[in-house]
Amino acid sequence: MLEELLSRLAGGSEEAFAALYRELRPLLWPMLERMLGTPEEAEEVFHDALLKLRAAAPGFDPGRARAATFARAIARNLALSRLRARRARPRRLEPDVQSLPAAATADPPPLEDRVRVRRALDRLDPLERRLLEAAFYQGFSHRELAERFGLPLGTAKSKLRRALIKLRKYLGGP
Repeated sequence: MLEELLSRLAGGSEEAFAALYRELRPLLWPMLERMLGTPEEAEEVFHDALLKLRAAAPGFDPGRARAATFARAIARNLALSRLRARRARPRRLEPDVQSLPAAATADPPPLEDRVRVRRALDRLDPLERRLLEAAFYQGFSHRELAERFGLPLGTAKSKLRRALIKLRKYLGGP
């Protein structure tokens, strides 16, 4: 569905833009609100992500990534840029489900996917897991990871890379 919308969006369809907004809001909003900490900032970044997605739609290659993954990456990168710009961190690592809007709790990933990811994360060394969580959920840069975990910069980078490679292997990726 999202792939088709991106294709139509690349052709300049305003209808596709509105449909993309409706499809992506429940997918991206919870992540953005968790990362940024406020609904106002989440909304700003969500809108920026949609505009960036519109501009990038002609270059989208469904052979390289799913449309949902493409959209998540754009939104996540914009949120990380915002966090770095204000030198702030998200309020919490895990979202408080009670405070999420109703749309944010719709369509969670399938249980089997969540279980697979949880098992893969549990197989990682505790330091590798903490590095991954700090980098991807809290938006820490490599330098900030090194400082936070008391590691040389090169060591922090290589441990994070090895953790990602292991995680991909555990999940059955290439």
